[in-house]
Amino acid sequence: MNEIEKFAGLIPRFTTYDCEYTCEKHGKVKGCYFELEGGKREYVCPKCEEEARKAEQEAEFARQAEYIRREREAMYKSRNIEPEYWDKELKDFIPQTPEQEKALEAVKKMIADKSGKVILLGSNGVGKTFLGSMAVKALGGKILSMYEITTMIRMSYSARAEKTELEIVQDLASIPMLVIDEMGRTKGSDAELNWLSYILDKRHTRDLPFMILTNTHLSRDCPKKGCDSCFERFVNNDVLSRLRQNSSIITIKAPDFRAKRG
Repeated sequence: MNEIEKFAGLIPRFTTYDCEYTCEKHGKVKGCYFELEGGKREYVCPKCEEEARKAEQEAEFARQAEYIRREREAMYKSRNIEPEYWDKELKDFIPQTPEQEKALEAVKKMIADKSGKVILLGSNGVGKTFLGSMAVKALGGKILSMYEITTMIRMSYSARAEKTELEIVQDLASIPMLVIDEMGRTKGSDAELNWLSYILDKRHTRDLPFMILTNTHLSRDCPKKGCDSCFERFVNNDVLSRLRQNSSIITIKAPDFRAKRG
């Protein structure tokens, strides 16, 4: 509210006169004054008015920006996206190798179609989590490590748990996008692998997209023709069956971008 509006609201009857007077801040200006009842005068400097208006606009823009920032931060936290990816976009992923280019195109297609399965294998720092996080930013849902999923299921056995294990896996089976990170870091129990099979089977049936990110390698690429780091060791046959159906399975070979950045 500017000075004119303020006085219009507070004083029922007044008269406005154009004048030239000396503002304490801006010196001699052409402004106006209000002659109030009783002969009292209130002067208004147009430059002060403009500065006050701009200050209020800037304050309002700042309030809106802060509100948007907090809402976005809350959204990214709810999706389990790490802070380092909050200000990133898919266009920020610059492929350095043909495998990274192939992975990027697969994720772009999945986002555009809002369906599909993408499995990315490779060592640390080749962009797997970056691409998975961008998919969740675009489609919603969550990015969770396999450890986090198994921990959620185990915690559901507690009497104080807010959700049952069935409710947890049903949620994961129905969210818009699911990214399972660090598959192969730990091997789940048979029961947990069965729940994973249930989640992926339901998502496959409902044509809901998901990604699996892992540091392991396929047995066909294993130099030992089979070892403890083969991807197939960490999933059961039901999961493997689903993953072989219309999936983009890409082994990314690239330098560790984190090492380069450091």
